[in-house]
Amino acid sequence: MVFDLADWRVEVDVEATRTRTGANASDHCECAYCRNFYQTLARTYPGLCVALSRLGIDPMGPSELMPFSPTVYLACYRLEGRILRWGTSELAVGGIPIVLEAAEEEGSFFLWAGELELPWIQPEPAGEVSSPANLPEFMERMQRMWLLRHGHELTCS
Repeated sequence: MVFDLADWRVEVDVEATRTRTGANASDHCECAYCRNFYQTLARTYPGLCVALSRLGIDPMGPSELMPFSPTVYLACYRLEGRILRWGTSELAVGGIPIVLEAAEEEGSFFLWAGELELPWIQPEPAGEVSSPANLPEFMERMQRMWLLRHGHELTCS
C-alpha cells in the first residue's frame, strides 16, 4: 500500500509489517522502563498509535526502544516496504517527531518516533531502577546516535 506523508511517499507491506512488529510486541523486555512504555503509550499518545497502526505497525512492537530518561523514550519500528520519495518536510504526529530512515536490508526501512514523554507509573522509583538509561555513558551514546541520525540535538525536558 502506498502512503503519502507530507512530501514523502512510502510503500508499505502492511500485513508483513504487522507480522514483524506483532512478533516484537509478544517478545519484549520486562525491565521497569520497558514496562512503563508499554503500559502508558496508548493512553498518552492514542493518535500516534492509530497512525502507526494504519501503516501496519503494532505500537507495542518496536525493534528498538531507548529510554533517554525514565520518562522520555525513542521508539524505532522496522517497516516492510520502501521509501519511494524522500521528502524534505519534517514529519510529526500529535507533536511527536517522526523520522524515516533507510535500512541496510533492502525491502525495509525504519520509522523513528520520539521524543515520547510518558508518565512514570511503575512501583519502583525511576531513578532507582537498574537500567542502562541510568548510566551517563549510555545517555551520551544515545545522544550522539540521535544527532548522527537526525542532524539535531535531542531536547529532553
